[in-house]
Amino acid sequence: MEALSPDLIYQAVKILGAQADAEDAVEAQVRALVRDELTVRRLADVIPEAFGLVLASHLPDADTMTLPDTFCAQDEDEEWVEFPMRREPIFVVAVDITQHTFHNGPRALLQNLAGRSSLLSAINKGLNAGGSLEGTTLGPPSFFGLPASLYQPAASSGT
Repeated sequence: MEALSPDLIYQAVKILGAQADAEDAVEAQVRALVRDELTVRRLADVIPEAFGLVLASHLPDADTMTLPDTFCAQDEDEEWVEFPMRREPIFVVAVDITQHTFHNGPRALLQNLAGRSSLLSAINKGLNAGGSLEGTTLGPPSFFGLPASLYQPAASSGT
Protein backbone atom coordinates (compact mmCIF):
# COMPACT_ATOMS: atom_id res chain seq x y z
CA MET A 1 0.00 0.00 0.00
CA GLU A 2 1.41 3.35 -1.03
CA ALA A 3 2.07 5.59 2.00
CA LEU A 4 0.67 9.10 1.63
CA SER A 5 1.43 12.24 3.60
CA PRO A 6 -1.42 14.16 5.23
CA ASP A 7 -0.54 17.09 2.94
CA LEU A 8 -1.00 14.97 -0.17
CA ILE A 9 -4.33 13.67 1.14
CA TYR A 10 -5.41 17.26 1.81
CA GLN A 11 -4.46 18.18 -1.77
CA ALA A 12 -6.66 15.31 -2.98
CA VAL A 13 -9.51 16.54 -0.75
CA LYS A 14 -9.31 20.00 -2.33
CA ILE A 15 -9.29 18.53 -5.84
CA LEU A 16 -12.12 16.06 -5.23
CA GLY A 17 -14.21 18.62 -3.35
CA ALA A 18 -13.84 21.47 -5.82
CA GLN A 19 -16.91 20.28 -7.76
CA ALA A 20 -20.08 18.44 -6.81
CA ASP A 21 -19.27 15.54 -9.15
CA ALA A 22 -16.02 13.64 -9.58
CA GLU A 23 -15.51 13.72 -13.31
CA ASP A 24 -12.69 12.22 -15.34
CA ALA A 25 -10.83 15.54 -15.30
CA VAL A 26 -10.93 15.60 -11.50
CA GLU A 27 -9.59 12.05 -11.25
CA ALA A 28 -6.88 13.00 -13.74
CA GLN A 29 -5.82 15.76 -11.35
CA VAL A 30 -5.68 13.24 -8.49
CA ARG A 31 -3.71 10.92 -10.78
CA ALA A 32 -1.15 13.71 -11.16
CA LEU A 33 -0.59 13.56 -7.37
CA VAL A 34 0.05 9.82 -7.18
CA ARG A 35 1.30 7.28 -9.69
CA ASP A 36 -0.42 4.15 -8.48
CA GLU A 37 -3.90 3.57 -9.95
CA LEU A 38 -5.01 1.78 -6.79
CA THR A 39 -4.03 4.82 -4.72
CA VAL A 40 -6.11 7.05 -7.01
CA ARG A 41 -9.06 4.71 -6.39
CA ARG A 42 -8.45 4.78 -2.61
CA LEU A 43 -8.39 8.59 -2.56
CA ALA A 44 -11.49 8.92 -4.77
CA ASP A 45 -13.53 6.35 -2.83
CA VAL A 46 -12.44 6.76 0.79
CA ILE A 47 -12.38 10.55 1.14
CA PRO A 48 -16.10 11.05 0.36
CA GLU A 49 -17.04 8.35 2.90
CA ALA A 50 -15.05 10.13 5.61
CA PHE A 51 -16.91 13.34 4.81
CA GLY A 52 -20.26 11.54 4.78
CA LEU A 53 -19.59 9.83 8.10
CA VAL A 54 -18.60 13.04 9.88
CA LEU A 55 -21.62 14.88 8.47
CA ALA A 56 -23.90 11.99 9.48
CA SER A 57 -22.53 12.16 13.03
CA HIS A 58 -23.79 15.76 13.27
CA LEU A 59 -27.33 15.16 11.99
CA PRO A 60 -30.38 15.37 14.28
CA ASP A 61 -30.85 12.04 16.09
CA ALA A 62 -27.21 11.12 15.35
CA ASP A 63 -26.77 10.38 19.05
CA THR A 64 -29.23 7.48 18.64
CA MET A 65 -27.69 6.15 15.42
CA THR A 66 -25.02 3.50 15.21
CA LEU A 67 -22.45 4.62 12.66
CA PRO A 68 -20.03 2.16 11.08
CA ASP A 69 -16.44 1.90 12.26
CA THR A 70 -15.57 -0.60 9.54
CA PHE A 71 -15.49 -0.81 5.75
CA CYS A 72 -15.62 -3.73 3.30
CA ALA A 73 -13.41 -4.81 0.42
CA GLN A 74 -13.61 -7.93 -1.75
CA ASP A 75 -11.15 -10.78 -1.58
CA GLU A 76 -9.97 -12.82 -4.57
CA ASP A 77 -13.09 -15.04 -4.27
CA GLU A 78 -15.28 -11.91 -4.46
CA GLU A 79 -16.32 -12.35 -0.83
CA TRP A 80 -16.67 -9.17 1.21
CA VAL A 81 -14.21 -8.81 4.07
CA GLU A 82 -14.74 -6.25 6.84
CA PHE A 83 -11.88 -4.12 8.19
CA PRO A 84 -11.63 -1.43 10.88
CA MET A 85 -11.69 2.08 9.38
CA ARG A 86 -8.30 2.77 10.94
CA ARG A 87 -6.81 0.11 8.63
CA GLU A 88 -7.16 2.63 5.77
CA PRO A 89 -4.71 5.48 6.51
CA ILE A 90 -6.47 7.80 4.06
CA PHE A 91 -9.67 7.48 6.08
CA VAL A 92 -7.91 8.39 9.33
CA VAL A 93 -6.44 11.59 7.86
CA ALA A 94 -9.61 12.44 5.91
CA VAL A 95 -11.74 12.29 9.09
CA ASP A 96 -9.46 14.87 10.72
CA ILE A 97 -9.69 17.09 7.64
CA THR A 98 -13.47 16.64 7.58
CA GLN A 99 -13.90 17.59 11.22
CA HIS A 100 -11.86 20.74 10.68
CA THR A 101 -13.84 21.55 7.51
CA PHE A 102 -17.16 20.94 9.28
CA HIS A 103 -16.33 23.50 11.95
CA ASN A 104 -14.34 26.00 9.89
CA GLY A 105 -15.41 25.63 6.25
CA PRO A 106 -15.42 25.90 3.41
CA ARG A 107 -18.98 24.54 3.38
CA ALA A 108 -18.91 23.89 -0.37
CA LEU A 109 -16.02 21.45 0.09
CA LEU A 110 -17.96 19.63 2.81
CA GLN A 111 -21.15 19.50 0.74
CA ASN A 112 -19.43 18.40 -2.46
CA LEU A 113 -17.56 15.52 -0.85
CA ALA A 114 -20.28 14.39 1.56
CA GLY A 115 -22.73 14.45 -1.35
CA ARG A 116 -20.73 11.64 -2.98
CA SER A 117 -20.81 9.43 0.11
CA SER A 118 -22.74 6.15 -0.05
CA LEU A 119 -23.43 6.47 3.69
CA LEU A 120 -25.06 9.85 3.27
CA SER A 121 -26.94 8.57 0.22
CA ALA A 122 -28.41 5.74 2.31
CA ILE A 123 -29.45 8.23 5.00
CA ASN A 124 -31.07 10.51 2.43
CA LYS A 125 -32.99 7.63 0.85
CA GLY A 126 -34.32 6.58 4.23
CA LEU A 127 -35.36 10.09 5.18
CA ASN A 128 -36.93 10.77 1.77
CA ALA A 129 -38.98 7.58 2.17
CA GLY A 130 -40.40 9.01 5.39
CA GLY A 131 -38.11 7.14 7.75
CA SER A 132 -36.37 8.39 10.87
CA LEU A 133 -32.73 8.29 11.88
CA GLU A 134 -33.62 7.42 15.45
CA GLY A 135 -32.14 4.05 16.36
CA THR A 136 -30.76 3.49 12.86
CA THR A 137 -27.73 1.29 12.32
CA LEU A 138 -25.70 2.09 9.21
CA GLY A 139 -23.72 -0.69 7.59
CA PRO A 140 -20.12 -0.21 6.52
CA PRO A 141 -19.29 1.27 3.13
CA SER A 142 -18.13 -1.20 0.50
CA PHE A 143 -15.23 -0.25 -1.73
CA PHE A 144 -15.68 -2.15 -5.00
CA GLY A 145 -12.35 -1.28 -6.61
CA LEU A 146 -10.17 -1.97 -3.59
CA PRO A 147 -8.96 -5.54 -2.97
CA ALA A 148 -9.15 -6.97 0.54
CA SER A 149 -5.54 -8.13 0.18
CA LEU A 150 -4.51 -4.49 0.37
CA TYR A 151 -5.63 -4.39 4.01
CA GLN A 152 -4.68 -7.88 5.15
CA PRO A 153 -1.34 -8.46 6.80
CA ALA A 154 1.21 -10.09 4.53
CA ALA A 155 1.49 -13.81 5.18
CA SER A 156 4.78 -14.74 6.75
CA SER A 157 6.77 -17.38 4.97
CA GLY A 158 7.98 -20.26 7.05
CA THR A 159 11.59 -21.38 6.70
